[in-house]
Amino acid sequence: MPAAKPSTFVKSFFAESVQSAMECARLEMGPDALLLESREAPPEARHLGDFEAVFAACSEPLRGAAAPASGEVEALRREVAEIRELLARTSPSVAPQTAPLELIAPRLIDAGVEPALAREIEEAAKRRLWQRSPQRSAMRLAAAHDPRSLFEAAAEEIMDRFAVNSEIGRVTALVGPPGTGKTTALVKMAVQYGIARNRAVRLISTDTQRIGGAEQLRTYAGILGVPFQAVECGAALAQAIDSAPESSLVLVDTPGFSATLLQDLGAELAGFLAHRQDIDTHLVLTASMRLEDLYHAAELYECFEPARLLFTRVDETSSLAAAFCLAARRNKPVSFLSAGQSIPEDLEAATKERIADSLVRQLPSALEAVA
Repeated sequence: MPAAKPSTFVKSFFAESVQSAMECARLEMGPDALLLESREAPPEARHLGDFEAVFAACSEPLRGAAAPASGEVEALRREVAEIRELLARTSPSVAPQTAPLELIAPRLIDAGVEPALAREIEEAAKRRLWQRSPQRSAMRLAAAHDPRSLFEAAAEEIMDRFAVNSEIGRVTALVGPPGTGKTTALVKMAVQYGIARNRAVRLISTDTQRIGGAEQLRTYAGILGVPFQAVECGAALAQAIDSAPESSLVLVDTPGFSATLLQDLGAELAGFLAHRQDIDTHLVLTASMRLEDLYHAAELYECFEPARLLFTRVDETSSLAAAFCLAARRNKPVSFLSAGQSIPEDLEAATKERIADSLVRQLPSALEAVA
């Protein structure tokens, strides 16, 4: 009676990384399990894990059965050996269960990035490497474990997560919490984008409920020699805007509302600005605010439907992580960065490089950890 042929079975393992999937496979199927393919998990199986590893193993051979020695099995063994050699060469000082990519998120968190967002960037960087590497599993695994490639992919992901746009409309309004520097930022805009360009400027203040609320802007208007007007309601604001010459730059200052006052006194102004498509509204926040407070303020002032974000006091913080997180989460571009009280020098157009620099600077330390 001929010896029975040993059976072969194939199984897919899903995990957050290829390395984890391989460990699960060998725990279940034994150390001789052979890797057939490793790839990003298909959409329908993504809930099981981000990556899929397909393994094959032979069941226990029957008594007297010949050991399998086909060319296909030998080829698979050679590929497994190649994978192990590449992983050992690219990550010589890292334990097999720890991928260098896991060092990226902690450094972003240390820089002030929201933990969940930092991990999203880490996983997105992993997918970037996976998708751009050749299809051969050995090469794709090597790329996913190369520290410098991970750093570069994470830097690219950070830059792609937010936008900047420093253009301003003919009619521009600044809104935001009290004490964020709206009035000073408005005057800096008037100088840089109006007076310095020989363009007529008109300043308007809606801060008439607070005693002396409009006086600071009135004083600046007198110094600059430009028209100023204080208005008390939406109808008066509309009339002031519509009566300004078409070629002039109209800049509107607004009060800083608390949550309670915003509902009571700010509802009319919020409704007016939200429905005037010709008004370019910027939400002004301080870059040194705690991330939770920035998120809260952005949610509170969403009723104004601001199109852009302007950050002040950037000189008071070593990292613009909070600005990055808010821009990424709210999907709103950053328009300007203000660093102090000097007019007009301390207002600069936002750039991706300026905002991302403080985050990207943290990443090379991840390379040092695995060097």
